[in-house]
Amino acid sequence: MARHYGIVGFPVGHSKSPQMQEAGFKAIGLDASYVLLETSPEMLAARISSLRQDGFDGWNVTVPHKEKVLPLLDWVDDEAIAAGSVNTVLNQNGRLLGYTTDGYGLEQAAMEAFGISFKDASIVFLGTGGAARAAAVYAARHGAKQLYLVNRTIQRAEALRETIAKAASRAAASVISLYDVAAIAEAASVCQMLFQCTSIGLRPGDEMPMPVDALPKSIAVMDMVYGQTQFRQNAARHGCRTADGIGMLLHQGCKAFEIWTGRKAPIQAMRNALA
Repeated sequence: MARHYGIVGFPVGHSKSPQMQEAGFKAIGLDASYVLLETSPEMLAARISSLRQDGFDGWNVTVPHKEKVLPLLDWVDDEAIAAGSVNTVLNQNGRLLGYTTDGYGLEQAAMEAFGISFKDASIVFLGTGGAARAAAVYAARHGAKQLYLVNRTIQRAEALRETIAKAASRAAASVISLYDVAAIAEAASVCQMLFQCTSIGLRPGDEMPMPVDALPKSIAVMDMVYGQTQFRQNAARHGCRTADGIGMLLHQGCKAFEIWTGRKAPIQAMRNALA
C-alpha cells in the first residue's frame, strides 16, 4: 500500500524536500509520495487533524510552525522538548510522534564540510529563530563549550539562552546584539564556526547581516540559505571556509526518512536529487 508524506509550512513552494525524499523512496523501492502542504498559521490545527485522519504516514514541519505544532502531538522526544521545536512527525496508527532532526542535520553538515563536530566547539549563531533554535540547543546538549547568540531582538536571544541553560547547564551561552559588530568580532575570534541562520540572502539585494571583515579568517562559515549568497561570497573572499544550507537539508532529511521508514537512508541518491 502506498505511503504518504509531506511538508507543512507557510510558505513551502521553495522547498527542495519533495525531490530529495522521493529520490530516497525510489532508491529503496518504497511506494511513497511526498507533497507540499502549504498551511497558514490559523489553519495549522485543522491541517494536523486532517493529516492524522487522512492516512498520512508522516510529515516535516517548517517555518513558522515548528514551535506551535508541539501541543498538537501525542508524544514529543526529549531533543524536541528541550529545543521547543519539532520538524518531523511520525503518524503511528493515529498517534502523532514529534522529533527534531535540525540539530543533527547541522552537525553532520558541519562535519562533512569542515571536519568540525559540536563537541568542545565554540560557535556563533547569527539569528536565533527557526532552525537556529533547535540547532543551538542540540549543540549545547552534544558537548559544545560556548555559544554566542546574535540577534536583532535581544529578548528573543535571551529566551533561547534560558532554554539552553535548562537543556544543557554545562554549555555557556552569551547574547550579543546584531548591531554590536565589535562584540561579534571578539566572540568570533575564539570560535571555530559561525552559522548564518537569518533569512538574509533569500532575496537579491539583501543587506549583509554583518561585515565579514570583522571575522577571523580561521572561522568556518555556513549560511543556512541554499546556494550562493552575498554573505557567503564575501566570507569566502575574506579567506573563510564556507558552505551553504544544502548539507543541513540533506542530513536532517535523511534522519527524518529513517524515522518514517525504519530503513537506512540512501544518502547518495538523496544528495544527487539536490544537485
